[in-house]
Amino acid sequence: MEIPRGSAHVNLETGAALLHVENICVLDAFTTANSVQGVNRAVNQVRGVINSLHIEWSGMIATETADEPVNQMRGSFIENTAKIAVTATTPRTMVTTLSNGHGFRFVSNDASTSVSNFALIGQEQNGIF
Repeated sequence: MEIPRGSAHVNLETGAALLHVENICVLDAFTTANSVQGVNRAVNQVRGVINSLHIEWSGMIATETADEPVNQMRGSFIENTAKIAVTATTPRTMVTTLSNGHGFRFVSNDASTSVSNFALIGQEQNGIF
């Protein structure tokens, strides 16, 4: 599902960015193999909802640029920190080999309690996609 317009804000000059979305439908394939080999098969999908996702990047620890003409890629990147808060749910479903049918709800701690070991924002251009 697309992220709604206005949900993301970026200021690369200050190293700040914000993403806030609500009620976004997502698909969970449970394993990397399912994601790569069979996520398009209905049997390997569980629809979930990101009820609320709030990520705030800030600060400027380091800056990096990349210019790789061979790979048709260039960009400017800022290493900083991030604070995250998320609430997600999966609905009750039929019991399958991938689901016990109970559904679940996950609520993270408040964003102010986040521990950030690494975060990166930036602007990238490539000729591949």
